[in-house]
Amino acid sequence: MSKEKSSKTLMVFGILLLITIVSTLVFLCLTKYNPHYWDDVLISFGAISMLGVVFLLYIKEVRIKENWSKIPLVGRTIWWIMFIAHSYNFIEQFMVAFIFR
Repeated sequence: MSKEKSSKTLMVFGILLLITIVSTLVFLCLTKYNPHYWDDVLISFGAISMLGVVFLLYIKEVRIKENWSKIPLVGRTIWWIMFIAHSYNFIEQFMVAFIFR
């Protein structure tokens, strides 16, 4: 993958992450005046975790590719812990926002 294409991809991830963080903070501030925005906060926070999962998959499948086995065990363990944590948080936030409320 060329440097230009990978930098554009990382810029898109950064912009999407910034948008979701700002929207989460805005909804969090709005809950002070109207508690009905709490579901929107949970959805935005879940979207941040979803972007984390997508970014981790991008790193593993596009950037690292066949070199995954060359990464030390500690690095792969950290990647898996981050992947599982983001996946769990994404699932939990969306379940709380849509099912349990």
